[in-house]
Amino acid sequence: MSGIQLHPHDIIDEGMSQIISYIKKLKDVQYVFPEVNTIFERNPVPVGKLPRNPVHEVVFGTGTMHAILPSYAESGLDQRREPTLSPEQDPLMIIKNAMQGEDFEIIPWLNILNGHFEGSKLQNNLVTDYTGQVIPHWLCPNAPDVIDFWEKAFVDLNQRYGFTSYMIDRIRFPDWAGEEINPKQLLTCFCPHCQAKMHDRHLDVHAIKEAINTWSMMFKAKQFDSAVAYANANELIQAWIQFRQDSVSEFVEHLIKRVRKINEEFTIWLDLWPPAYGWLLGQDYASLTKLSPALKHFPYHKLGGGADVQGLIHKLTATPEEQEDAFHAFKKFFDLPYDLSYETFKAEGFPIEFVADQNNIVRAKSAPDTRIFSGIQMWNLTPENLLEAIHAGERSAADDLLYYCYGWATDDLFEAIQNLREKGAN
Repeated sequence: MSGIQLHPHDIIDEGMSQIISYIKKLKDVQYVFPEVNTIFERNPVPVGKLPRNPVHEVVFGTGTMHAILPSYAESGLDQRREPTLSPEQDPLMIIKNAMQGEDFEIIPWLNILNGHFEGSKLQNNLVTDYTGQVIPHWLCPNAPDVIDFWEKAFVDLNQRYGFTSYMIDRIRFPDWAGEEINPKQLLTCFCPHCQAKMHDRHLDVHAIKEAINTWSMMFKAKQFDSAVAYANANELIQAWIQFRQDSVSEFVEHLIKRVRKINEEFTIWLDLWPPAYGWLLGQDYASLTKLSPALKHFPYHKLGGGADVQGLIHKLTATPEEQEDAFHAFKKFFDLPYDLSYETFKAEGFPIEFVADQNNIVRAKSAPDTRIFSGIQMWNLTPENLLEAIHAGERSAADDLLYYCYGWATDDLFEAIQNLREKGAN
């Protein structure tokens, strides 16, 4: 059975009766994933309008917590509460009450390391790049207070709302996008806690920084193929990539152990980047799937797998010729075996095979019993494109589909899926 993701503004602005009626059009949805705390994201992204929202044409996420929780200010790390939140405007409680008697399972969706965090200890918990520049709004998985904060949040979420199953997202180091395109966000983390942990593991921090600086200079010089070859062959960069993967896996493992020690019924699902890119951001499918029964990733072929590929290419280049060179190197670095130009990619995205290819790689890399949800792009595309992605997902090694996301999808996309399912039932 498939799932679908909701944002808080969907629940507050549209109302659950309309949302439920639309979700029922999809016929086979069992899981509904309401976002509990937002990231800094345009809704819909990168363009478009919310098609059924009677209050807002566009909503900009501001990294706030949309659940009623006690203040954790005394502990030194907290997340800013959404200013419009109140007992009457509590999206998680609204959806919980509305779903009573419905055949849906609610799994709240939490963004763990990215948001508007605050508190006296915030600066000691942020991600830092190799030049010492802090990356705003990103908590480091090796920082000392992050798990303490989330342990309290899980306990209080359970106490108020009663949920024990959650999907955790943003469990990684920053990518190159966000509020702005900044490739230096990839070159992290070198906060004091990461550097101490590298020393403990006999990694030469200074040498790694020098190697990363050399790598960065190659991009500035437009030497894209050389940069790919350098990173692939450089033992220091490869050790740094492995360190990032170990850091994220250990963070998730410790977080799950902590919350399950308090309540053994807590079940944590994972929202990951596609394997094409996730490895660079600290996500190792083999180790992470030993910790969780299910995952969702997002092989959105029309959007480059969910990555802002065009934003990165345009940040690194100045001419069409440089764009083609950079895109060729990008495909090589991320092992994307598709014979297409950058111009074609801008117009069409990756070939539809990307969906099944990424799902099959997830299956190969994951623990044997992992339940795999293939994220299905449900915005900024035609009904024909949507059905193409659904069929590709269903032909792949994934178990189910997960639509992202409810509030961004136009009516014709819901109708296309409804017609597909009704035909299948006849």
